[in-house]
Amino acid sequence: MRRPTRIALVLVAWTLIGLFSAGQWYLFQLSRGEAPDWTGPLLPNLASCWIWAGFTPFIVHLAKRFRLQRATWPRTLVLHLLFALAFSFLDASLDTLLGRWVAPLRPPSPSILTEYFGQSFINVFSYFAVLAVAHAMQYHALFTERQVAASRLEAQLLGAQIRALEMQLRPHFLFNTLHTIASLVRAERNPVAVRMIAGLSDLLRASLRTDGPAEIPLRDELALVGRYLAIEQIRFQERLETRVSADPDALDALVPALILQPLVENAIRHGIERRAAPGRIDVEVQRRNGTLVLRVQDASSGTPGGARDGAGIGLSNTQARLRHLYGERQRFELSGTADGGAVALIELPFHDRPVNDGTAAHAGR
Repeated sequence: MRRPTRIALVLVAWTLIGLFSAGQWYLFQLSRGEAPDWTGPLLPNLASCWIWAGFTPFIVHLAKRFRLQRATWPRTLVLHLLFALAFSFLDASLDTLLGRWVAPLRPPSPSILTEYFGQSFINVFSYFAVLAVAHAMQYHALFTERQVAASRLEAQLLGAQIRALEMQLRPHFLFNTLHTIASLVRAERNPVAVRMIAGLSDLLRASLRTDGPAEIPLRDELALVGRYLAIEQIRFQERLETRVSADPDALDALVPALILQPLVENAIRHGIERRAAPGRIDVEVQRRNGTLVLRVQDASSGTPGGARDGAGIGLSNTQARLRHLYGERQRFELSGTADGGAVALIELPFHDRPVNDGTAAHAGR
């Protein structure tokens, strides 16, 4: 809140208090059957309240400088009581000096001390009322600041957890690829080995960024999957057929980085690598109202095998990442097909803008 706004709010608040005090005096006169004096108490009450409006910034400063805390509150309370008496004496002095102009018809006070003792209770109460409001605002600001700091730390911790999960998705694929490259070199198929190294370099350059966002556009994720499948195509040759399709209006959606790679890797390991028969990997993305559906299916001409265990590191980390990012607004399912293949299905909220400071960490809360 800007300083002029704060000053205006303080002045308005004390003016309302002055009007309320004058209104009480009018009601008291009416209750006694007297004709109310509509001008007598108004200006003195307003003048006194405006004096305290001038005191308020100094009291707020004292509240910041001498905060009432658990360890030192007795000593600080005594100190504030002395401040309250000092402000009370200053108020009595100003009331006495200004009284002749504010309320010329009112009988003058005999002395400053008389005014001081007559108004000491309400003045001390006014000081501690301002002190209480100042403390309430300070502790509210401190609480809000700590909440923001805690949310920032939580987002940073979440980012670190997601990065750690992503790092666990890569070694299996990397080792298999290096083994294939070594085999190609031994077989003197150098052009193919060079092409595979170039593809691996592109994939790693994109996937090993530690400063990248937790979510990337779907079109970029599909490009990473394309690089991955191109490398696997070299490994398996005719044994692997791939098909990647996505709704055009879904390409701008944000998805977790490298969310499809472990699903495709799992499909290749179980649907292609362990069987001699040719197989096919289908990657499909659809937008259904407010939901984005990612589907990875492997199909083989081998013997039907039913549902597949999805507790491997890659798939369990995929589930963990989805829970971190979207809470309950996501679904992950792995099921078998009649021909011995499997279908991995992910549903998550469709969105094309990052949420919560660049991540979707609280999308499901």
